Amino acid sequence: MHSSVYLFILLCLLAINFNSHAKDNKPHSSVVLGLSHVRSLSAPSMVIINSTKFDFLDIIEPVTTYIDGYLLSLNLGMPPQVFQVYLDTGSDLTWVPCGTNTSYQCIECGNEHSISKPTPTFSPSQSSSNTRELCGSRFCVDIHSSDNSHDPCAAAGCAIPSFMSGLCTRPCPPFSYTYGGGALVLGSLSKDIVTLHGSIFGIGILLDFPGFCFGCVGSSIREPIGIAGFGKGRLSLPSQLGFLDKGFSHCFLGFRFARNPNFTSSLIMGDLALSAKGDFLFTPMLKSITNPNFYYIGLEGVSIGDGAAIAAAPSLSSIDSEGNGGMIVDTGTTYTHLPDPFYTSILASLVSATPYERSYDLEMRTGFDLCFKIPCTHTPCTQDELPLLSLHFLGDVELTLPKESCYYAVTAPRNSVVVKCLLFQRMDDDDGDDEDEGDVGGANGPGAVLGSFQMQNVEVVYDLEAGRVGFQPKDCAIHAQ
Repeated sequence: MHSSVYLFILLCLLAINFNSHAKDNKPHSSVVLGLSHVRSLSAPSMVIINSTKFDFLDIIEPVTTYIDGYLLSLNLGMPPQVFQVYLDTGSDLTWVPCGTNTSYQCIECGNEHSISKPTPTFSPSQSSSNTRELCGSRFCVDIHSSDNSHDPCAAAGCAIPSFMSGLCTRPCPPFSYTYGGGALVLGSLSKDIVTLHGSIFGIGILLDFPGFCFGCVGSSIREPIGIAGFGKGRLSLPSQLGFLDKGFSHCFLGFRFARNPNFTSSLIMGDLALSAKGDFLFTPMLKSITNPNFYYIGLEGVSIGDGAAIAAAPSLSSIDSEGNGGMIVDTGTTYTHLPDPFYTSILASLVSATPYERSYDLEMRTGFDLCFKIPCTHTPCTQDELPLLSLHFLGDVELTLPKESCYYAVTAPRNSVVVKCLLFQRMDDDDGDDEDEGDVGGANGPGAVLGSFQMQNVEVVYDLEAGRVGFQPKDCAIHAQ
């Protein structure tokens, strides 16, 4: 049907007041469209349509820069409760802290969670639309990583006749969900409305997605705030909203905007994320049988400045029958991780190509592998001769990273000198070995990780329709909407 006809039908629907639908909080498969622009989270009138089935619907959400990643704002429940969560393409579960501000427990979270700085928490009792997910749901089976769909209901104490017939109404049992680096969350699955900013033919509206399944987490290790999972699994946010048959994109601001809410860039889901991308550098998306929910690409090498590319091991540009190899695009990992001996060769080439003295003291104190003393007579000390790094992907793609995506000033200027460090890291054998969703590093799982720091000021497109990932370096602050 022609788009103008769709628009006419939509406008006719919006002209009718469906207050009865707005009051109905029972889970259903349709989407509730709020009749307001981005000025309010409450809507005077609603209309219900299966909006993700229409080609003209896009989601456009602001993303802010944090100290070690990028944050998305989630509005959960009715009335909405607002949370800042990490945008993570390396996992599927979306979760928020639950309970009271003082009851949420986070172990090894440092200054990001303390009695003097409590974490905002979701209160299920304060949302009229909140329900517990049932033990027989596909999401409950997924969160428990069970090969037997009856296991969760058996653990919930259902009688055999009830769970065999799919009639058990007991809630999904509590779960644990692990991440790389020993991080872990404990919680239960909830269903509620998630409110997002939408666009129909360029008209900004608010979209209420009822029945959104997320983790209500009461305690964690090293996870002070929530996470929005953007992987390819059924639990992920784009999957539940119906966008994994299309795609999404993001353009991350530089980390110099960290903690500054006045500057945001856009996360886009839908056709708008894939349109007008003719000048992008696209590389094929690889598939893994054992870790199908990751966004894999093939890394062929890295070049320093104008030098020839340092070839990566063949395992980084392909995935074997056991699911090992390749590189994953993971916004939930801060820095890019590369394996040895490939990584050591890159470090050696960088040292040879850099005309500055190393700062061994700052390398010891920061844990970064290369730090250099850069002359700086005028702030902000952006003029230097540090060499650029280019990543070479399958499909003859060469992505030259912005310099600020490779190096970071770890000191203020002192005696006309500033110290900048390379923000790449070595892929350790135990990187992600405790991760339920797929081992990262070592002999199992992905061989390398493209982290969010290297994605700043690069627009990244996840084109699920064509099975490819696209890159284009740009100043995301200038192009922010």
